[in-house]
Amino acid sequence: MSVAVAGCRMQKEGDAMAECADAWYHLVQGGGTVQGLRATRATDDSTVRCAVADGASLSALPEPWARTLARELCAVPVRALSDADTLHAALRTLSDGWPAALRSYVTGLGRPLDWLEPHALQHGPAATFVAAGVLPVPGGWRWSAAAVGDCCLFQTRGDTLVTAFPLSLPESFGHHPDLVRGLDCLGAAGPSAIRTASGTAAPGDVLLLASDALAKWALAQETGGRPAWRQLAAVAVAAGEQARGGAAGGEPGPGAGTCSGSISGSGSDCGTGSGPRSRSSTCDGGTGAEPRAEAGEDALRAFIGPLRDTGAIEDDDVTLVAVRFLDDGRTGTRAGGGADLRDGR
Repeated sequence: MSVAVAGCRMQKEGDAMAECADAWYHLVQGGGTVQGLRATRATDDSTVRCAVADGASLSALPEPWARTLARELCAVPVRALSDADTLHAALRTLSDGWPAALRSYVTGLGRPLDWLEPHALQHGPAATFVAAGVLPVPGGWRWSAAAVGDCCLFQTRGDTLVTAFPLSLPESFGHHPDLVRGLDCLGAAGPSAIRTASGTAAPGDVLLLASDALAKWALAQETGGRPAWRQLAAVAVAAGEQARGGAAGGEPGPGAGTCSGSISGSGSDCGTGSGPRSRSSTCDGGTGAEPRAEAGEDALRAFIGPLRDTGAIEDDDVTLVAVRFLDDGRTGTRAGGGADLRDGR
């Protein structure tokens, strides 16, 4: 058995990809990003992680904050995704470096702040997120998830919805979701703003992670008796195939567009060491060139475009990630009744 991860994102109509405030990331602890993971034996350091973050567009520097948040959520232990207090502590540590990063950003602007920026900078960057970790267990897998706000995870079995988390109805989406901020983290709400969930998955199941606009549309389809879960999984898989064919070396990127540098908890972006970038800047590893269209974006665009044209979905940044649990005949020694998800083993 194996696990396959694929995802894609696209920006609002009329925006450049550099302005997309959504981000996604996936990895195996102790390894790089991967597309297919073979199950062999259970160890504590071989978990599949993925996260989607949606930067609040009116906050300060939502793009680098969303990328940082998605990446760092994939670095916490899977058990932290089931413990709101532990995850809150990790998020607070992540936000500790952002006051200095914001000051560095303002110093490096070389121009006066525009009329909106002082208010945004006072409150710092903000984002919603959903993150999931997967561990193998006898006969399948166990997943744990955490969320703040209205990014969602759906466990599906064909076109049957098994779990919707943290929201399950389209009318539950509002204009003021809970946010993780780069300055005061979760504010007075603290750990109570973090929702957690867990479940087990069998071969053939899919976990879909989506930012709010797509999640709301998907739940509207479900409640209207028109489930689209197979369709969404197929879009993510098609995007993954495009990414493999279009990325250098045939490997997809980490789900952060063309951002190729390291992103640290201090708030630095793309390995520049100079703090987060402005909304109009590029994120391409520091070359200053306009980022290319993200590999795999075409499949998502072909799906989302008609929905936008008819008003069926809001014109917002969109991210979709699919974690597929495959019964592909790959079996390994399950020491202690478990399995290890490692690339190529």
